[in-house]
Amino acid sequence: MFELKNITDLTKYEPASEKEILAIEDMMNLKLPAEYRTFLKYTNGLSTAGGVLIYGTEEIIERNETWEVNEYAKGYVAIGDDGGGTVFLMELDTAGSTVFAVGCGDMNPQNVSIIAVDFNSWIDSGCASEAEEEELGDPIVTCNIVLTASPNGGLKDLVEIKNVLHIKIAAFDLLKCSKNLPCELVKDYPYDQAIKLIESLGAIGQTLKVVPLSKKE
Repeated sequence: MFELKNITDLTKYEPASEKEILAIEDMMNLKLPAEYRTFLKYTNGLSTAGGVLIYGTEEIIERNETWEVNEYAKGYVAIGDDGGGTVFLMELDTAGSTVFAVGCGDMNPQNVSIIAVDFNSWIDSGCASEAEEEELGDPIVTCNIVLTASPNGGLKDLVEIKNVLHIKIAAFDLLKCSKNLPCELVKDYPYDQAIKLIESLGAIGQTLKVVPLSKKE
């Protein structure tokens, strides 16, 4: 469940119904990301005083057509924007819930940056980017890294995760872990490093979730 405790001057709306969401998916000919669907059933969009708009069922079709997402960023869906030229995207047909950012005049998947690895946590933070969290003087220091879905490449991808994150775990134990999801891979990992390394994994990184643990004193 979303807490939204850190969002000031929030405009929240009545929940969307499953019927409304299915109608949007039918018109857009896609399946919306699972966590975004859950969000719509909690509040059908929201906006903040900072200019962030997370689309509800009334905006998402028009905004995706305006940004020409299906043409230039196929495989993604625009779920919001910051009111200043940055569009928030999520991948379709994936178990991950990473939120990406791209310029509205670019819309090239090769140029996206990861703004959050977990949609729910990002919403609860007030849709803050890492840079904004640092400006608040309270950035996250460490985290746990959790495997939330089995990668398409099976053991090969699991070994890639192990090598990139430098996790000290046997390949057999890693494979066993992937069959008992969600599975915690590592504790107390440097947060900034985790974000960068998971981003470098590309699509494989969508199977991982970062769980913040502590903040600087």
